[in-house]
Amino acid sequence: MRQYWYVACLAMLLLASLRESCVWAAEQAQSPRTYYVDADKGQDAADGLTPETAWRSLEKVNAAPLHPGDRVRFRRGALWRGQLVPHNGDAASHVTYGAYGDGPKPALLGSVAMNSPSDWTHVGGNIWATVTGGDPSVALSVDVGNIIFDEGRATGVKKWSEADLREAGDFFYDAGAQQVRLWSSGNPADAHRSIELAMKRHIIDQSGRSHVTYENLSLRYGAAHGIGGASVRDITIRDCDLSFIGGGHQLTRPDGVPVRYGNGIEFWSDARDCLVEGCRLWEIYDAALTNQGSGTNIQENIVYRRNVIWNCEYSFEYWNRGEASRTNNIRFEHNTCVDAGFGWGHRQRPDRNGRHLMFYNNSATTSNFVVRYNIFCNATDSLLRLHGRDWTSTLTMDYNCWYQPKGAILLWGQDSIDAAEFVAHQHQRGFDVHSIVTDPKFVDAPMRDYHLTSDSPARRLMANSLPAGALP
Repeated sequence: MRQYWYVACLAMLLLASLRESCVWAAEQAQSPRTYYVDADKGQDAADGLTPETAWRSLEKVNAAPLHPGDRVRFRRGALWRGQLVPHNGDAASHVTYGAYGDGPKPALLGSVAMNSPSDWTHVGGNIWATVTGGDPSVALSVDVGNIIFDEGRATGVKKWSEADLREAGDFFYDAGAQQVRLWSSGNPADAHRSIELAMKRHIIDQSGRSHVTYENLSLRYGAAHGIGGASVRDITIRDCDLSFIGGGHQLTRPDGVPVRYGNGIEFWSDARDCLVEGCRLWEIYDAALTNQGSGTNIQENIVYRRNVIWNCEYSFEYWNRGEASRTNNIRFEHNTCVDAGFGWGHRQRPDRNGRHLMFYNNSATTSNFVVRYNIFCNATDSLLRLHGRDWTSTLTMDYNCWYQPKGAILLWGQDSIDAAEFVAHQHQRGFDVHSIVTDPKFVDAPMRDYHLTSDSPARRLMANSLPAGALP
């Protein structure tokens, strides 16, 4: 009897211990964690749970078993090269990628640096070629869509054969040799303190991801999209900077003409419940912001607000194709859009098309599309273009400040609409009844300070005590 009692007590103790272990394990699995990443002092073998035990690489971040509610914080002032592939959160808790520490926003670069004279070899005449020496970290295994010199003071000009290299900055990507050839009168690294070769990859590839937040990150020097991917849901992009994006070879048309591409932030086919706010975007080959798609898909509940955009071919581009497709509740509000078509890509495009609003042919059923309280200032071609089918009966457009110093404000189908015709054209369609056509008066536009002066007419376009545009 005593032996039975002893065995029973032992079993009860073991069960209690096992129960406590299971509860502890469940709590640990469900408790959100913050992980730190330091490109200079981190170690991928560390636990990542403190700044002193930070991880080091994007590869470690991508491979980590993150859970809903977890946060990954990159050290401010540091930079990483490569591609971030985010993890899913859930409807209750996002996985968040952000920053910690002091200094500039952490930088994610989609480029390979070729800053040393030893990175280049002279191959004859004024042609210099990249040397990788078998180092996989600098292998040019995909198209190089742009070269950024000296943090953006100049860019290369992409050509499609070595025979076309005729002047400084002309470059050709040789896919077979995985090599760039560049026209330069001497070793390029002697003439420039930094040379970044932008690779044709999204800097953040969020295909199929959901419930993710990115905040306070700087993305630059990629030749595909800054943030791109199809079939996303509940994505928040907040207070991020994106610059010098795009230019990669997308396809070659049947007539032999190559097509390049690259958007700052793109939601492609089946994107829902997304928010982009407080971001700055400049020097983008195609659109700073866009939702677009083809086939049968749904684009729904996407908001762009309080973003500042300059020197992009388009500030915002929309289209959705497939008559069975649907677009609903897209809101572009309180954004400041300046100098469309004045970026690096415009000069190289075969289809120069600088616009702030680019509405390409759209065959999807479209409803509740809102463009309000924005500033659209200066473009090489026009402030807005409607191309193809006129789907705008469900478009709300009002309380905007439009300013085109010269040339057309709108290209509506085949009709070019200037400032004198703008009011009648828009009012006839129920658009821009409360909008104004005038200089918004920025504090210092040449220095990219797009805050409004105290006497700015855009201050008359108020919503919730905020004037039109992104910056009061």
